Amino acid sequence: MDNASWKCCDMTFDKAPGIYRHMATQHADIIEDHTEQELDLIRSKKSRPAAEDSIQRGDEFKGRRAEKYGSDPISLHCSCDPALGTVILFYAYLPINNPLALAHLHKAWSLDLNLCGKVKVATEGINATLAGASEAIRQYLDLLTVQPEFTPLQLARPAKSLSVEETTIFDKKRYDFFKPTPGCGHVFGGVISIKVVDEICPLGAPELSVYHDPSNKPGKLPPRDFHNKLKELEGREDVVVLDVRNYYESHLGHFPGAVMPPIRKFSSFRDYVDKNKEQLSGKTILSYCTGGIRCEKATSYLRKSLESEANGKETEVLMLEGGIHNYLEWIKHEGKPKDSLWLGRNYIFDARQSLGLEDPSQASQGAIISFCQQCQVPSARYVKCSGFGCHRLIVACADCSPTPAKPAGDSGICCCNDCLEMGNQLRNYSQLEPAEQTSIPRVKRGICACERKRRAELGVE
Repeated sequence: MDNASWKCCDMTFDKAPGIYRHMATQHADIIEDHTEQELDLIRSKKSRPAAEDSIQRGDEFKGRRAEKYGSDPISLHCSCDPALGTVILFYAYLPINNPLALAHLHKAWSLDLNLCGKVKVATEGINATLAGASEAIRQYLDLLTVQPEFTPLQLARPAKSLSVEETTIFDKKRYDFFKPTPGCGHVFGGVISIKVVDEICPLGAPELSVYHDPSNKPGKLPPRDFHNKLKELEGREDVVVLDVRNYYESHLGHFPGAVMPPIRKFSSFRDYVDKNKEQLSGKTILSYCTGGIRCEKATSYLRKSLESEANGKETEVLMLEGGIHNYLEWIKHEGKPKDSLWLGRNYIFDARQSLGLEDPSQASQGAIISFCQQCQVPSARYVKCSGFGCHRLIVACADCSPTPAKPAGDSGICCCNDCLEMGNQLRNYSQLEPAEQTSIPRVKRGICACERKRRAELGVE
């Protein structure tokens, strides 16, 4: 090390070998003690149970929810009264100092309160949808909202008694934030998934900070304002109504005239924006998603990507606050379903599949804009492609795919013939013993015909 020197025992050493020799001859006892301490530390780490190390690393909050070649359930078969349970859907972009600690808290709460669902925690916030008995959900909300990171949301139940008016305001604020609907734990297959992740909504841009975007809050339109804006700007060429959800969600429902990118996962949204800057720049963009979380990241990315592409025209990026869910709730509370601009049903990520303006426990044919792939009758019922390892969602009526009568996970319908053939090959390979698999070329799923078509529409080879 250049220009370095060491002092010890009133002597100065300007070269490393000199201080090394001095320490070895004059301070061997100190070196021996220090070495023994380091060895004790190494031995303690080696003797510590692997399970303890796993807990400290948070291994249980990583990995897949479903088994290999599996996926989450999309059909509900239970006799529970949905009115006795509650499903909540919420997110918050706010700094979380210790995501692992919050994940452990959720594990303890889920065991104590018998909660099911999905929870993602990151340093940027939380994204969760949970189900349980209504009283258990109420207790969970009380536990969560008093945590230090969540106090700025002002959703904790006040210690003092509230007036009737104050109670109404507080309950409305909680209702809008947590978006409760009737349902039981079976909508998540009776299990819970808790993950510590880089992004609570994976756009693939963890560096993009929502709460540091100065235009984030003013860019949010409450349902009434979004509704009026849609009516006011209808038909204008300088306006884009942008659905930031996946293609299978917008297939069941959307706002009139919406641009619906054929993306299969949210992380593909960046590529869509980058390939379509010319069509988006300099326009008013009205974006929407299920509950708002994807729009938070999407609008920040749009502002960042389009700020230098507007060709002299200002790009205004807005979002529906609270998402489609809160828009439909606003329509219900206004008592004017006939005035709703929403077409079809709102896809949700649990076994209920979708919700509409009607009672979520009752099916309604009046709000359906999608059709069975086999017979073309109106249907908003999704089944999974029977192609092994595919999991592509297919609209199918109960007559064409009576899933309860078939083996678990077998809808009896494939998205295309390519998928059926590739799935059979992969299934046969996966059932071989490991020694047999190594003796033949590895079998992987290719890209089927319908997936090639989707990618071509997206502009991806």
